[in-house]
Amino acid sequence: MVSIVLLGLGTRAAADPIVVGGEAGYRPYESLGPAGEPVGFNIDLMRAVADATGSEVRFRLSSWETMREALQTGEIDVLGMFVSEQRAQQVDFARPHLIVHHRIFIPATAERINSIEELAGRSVIVQRQAYSHEYLQSSGLQVELVLVETDAEGLELLARGGHDAALLTEYRSRYTLQERRLERLAVSGPPVLPVEYALAVREGNQALLETLNRGLDEVMSSGEFDRIYARWLQPYSDDGSSDEAAGFRMISGVIALALVMLCLWLLVRLLMSRRQTRQAQARLVHLTRYDRLTGLLSRHAFERQLEALCEQPSAVEHVLLHINVDRFRIVNDTVGHAVADEVLRALADRLKRGFPAGTPIARLGADEFAVLLPERSLQGAVACGEKLLADLHRRPPEPLLGYQHIGLSIGLVSFQPATDRMPDVLRRVDCACLAAKEDGGDRVHVWKPDDRRLAERFGERVWIDRIHHALSEQRMRLYWQPIVAVGPPPHRIKAVEILIRMQPSEAQNEPIAAAKFMPAAERYFLAQQIDRWVLDSLLDWMRDHEKALASLDRINVNLSGRSLGDRCFLDHLGGLIDRHRDLLGKLCLEVTETALISNLEQARTVLERAHRGGCSIALDDFGTGVSSMSYLRHLPVDCLKIDGIFVRDIAQDRSAFEFIREINRLAQTMGKVTVAECVETGEVAEALAEAGIDRMQGYLIGRPAPIATLPEALADSTLARAGPV
Repeated sequence: MVSIVLLGLGTRAAADPIVVGGEAGYRPYESLGPAGEPVGFNIDLMRAVADATGSEVRFRLSSWETMREALQTGEIDVLGMFVSEQRAQQVDFARPHLIVHHRIFIPATAERINSIEELAGRSVIVQRQAYSHEYLQSSGLQVELVLVETDAEGLELLARGGHDAALLTEYRSRYTLQERRLERLAVSGPPVLPVEYALAVREGNQALLETLNRGLDEVMSSGEFDRIYARWLQPYSDDGSSDEAAGFRMISGVIALALVMLCLWLLVRLLMSRRQTRQAQARLVHLTRYDRLTGLLSRHAFERQLEALCEQPSAVEHVLLHINVDRFRIVNDTVGHAVADEVLRALADRLKRGFPAGTPIARLGADEFAVLLPERSLQGAVACGEKLLADLHRRPPEPLLGYQHIGLSIGLVSFQPATDRMPDVLRRVDCACLAAKEDGGDRVHVWKPDDRRLAERFGERVWIDRIHHALSEQRMRLYWQPIVAVGPPPHRIKAVEILIRMQPSEAQNEPIAAAKFMPAAERYFLAQQIDRWVLDSLLDWMRDHEKALASLDRINVNLSGRSLGDRCFLDHLGGLIDRHRDLLGKLCLEVTETALISNLEQARTVLERAHRGGCSIALDDFGTGVSSMSYLRHLPVDCLKIDGIFVRDIAQDRSAFEFIREINRLAQTMGKVTVAECVETGEVAEALAEAGIDRMQGYLIGRPAPIATLPEALADSTLARAGPV
């Protein structure tokens, strides 16, 4: 048994340091250095994660079997391992940060083996309880398995003769070949068994999982991951040297020189490709975590931090600021969008300088910001807000010099995690900000529990009554918007998305878009009633128009987060699935990552049931959350709808283009259809075609129109526009 080593490293003292396990002697992943200290890829990565999250880590190295058992018993907290369905039933994984291939090793004089299937009927060495062991056991191949405790032991055994091949991990085995100079062995065939590598924690340890994911985000986006990878793993990555060396001995000097030059060129391209892939992964994380215009946190990342703070069982007081730029539309109209963007960047810089380093600051929307002040008194936060206003009066943003003054409407709310939930905190600070704006702007307004004016005067209670009346008086209307294949016109309608409008009681007025009333419906638990009405009405309409819909692939309909978390609604949806099984082949349910985050287990059963009946599942607003990829493994998702915040700038912003192309590449690999939303110009459509996106939706293709116009539009073979809003 390898002795257990326990060493510590960290940036803060903590009662419960994170204990990280590893396999002793498993270089380059983890092993002991000359002075007995732990070294390796996993060691440096966890140190970087600890620095990024302010955590303390300790390392414990022993045999692989011992470490697997220690994770299950809680003796260690984290263990790096390959991701598999079997292991996912025993542990929880952080987001994968590496893809590792396996290689087939053979005696140098043996016949070449090019694939896993060619191992059938042979004696194959694998590491006990490793991914290759689990894979071959479940593959059904007739293979004589020879189990060893380590990769190094397996290669030594193969070199002594008596066995046909060894199936082992690439980095570790290449390191062993070099260190022990096993020249009698060769790598055979291309890389096989690509598998995700991730940090595993004991099942149910969500707090630690969140810490690891947050730390990995920081390490990936900062470039530190690239440096760790280059130090430990890149020297042992595939360079094709084995096969080319055999060919080199068989050809003349001139041809050999040409092959060497070709290999060098291929190696450079391969390394560049791998680096670009890692950089693309880091960009994906950065784009979803930070606002591209200002560099501040995105709404999603900010709300995750706020949610984490609200879940802490603490009576400590915290303060949230919601900041809205007064009269920003006038700024846009006066100086233009380019200067207005400079104003927003200047305000973002002012916010960064106005609060201590590390303060969570976010851009929530076009002209909205938020600041989270943990463990700050309300009086101190009010002073910060007033100081910010005074500074803005004294020194207006440079882009506006000579034009006009702008002010800020600042809402504040004090909250305690022990008594306040995140949705309540957000609603209160939003009301306080609206109150500041209603009172003339350029001021600070503090939310108080007894201030009923906020709830009654700023809209949401009014919308609640209007929603109730519209549902009871049958004044809700179904609209549709076309989804077409990416390419030049004319377009054939491949699918449509169903939207909802509210018809005002005054019939001559224009219908009201869902964006006006759905936020209030979500907050006050009316979204379930609206979703139920939409589904009932849509399925009845589809029943009456089955022939007209024959040419249509899918009809997409959105489900809100409230509905996915409501047992009564899910039971109702299950009943609809049973009654309308013959229509499910035309239906696609759209759900967002935000809706799934807290409702995954409740929603999974009914969504899988709908999918088995022929219904498609689409993940809407894809890309706005770094957890999106995990839902592709846990749910039967058929379609990814890429959020419009990434689509709008794809023709001018190369990073947005690369982001969308990377999403499409991953989607195609997993057999998913991609749909780009908010397509408004021909340039955007052309860029989407270059990126390989399957379908698109937006005002360029067609504006939302009443559902009564859909049969006529489907009867036409081409499409210009669907109709007016």
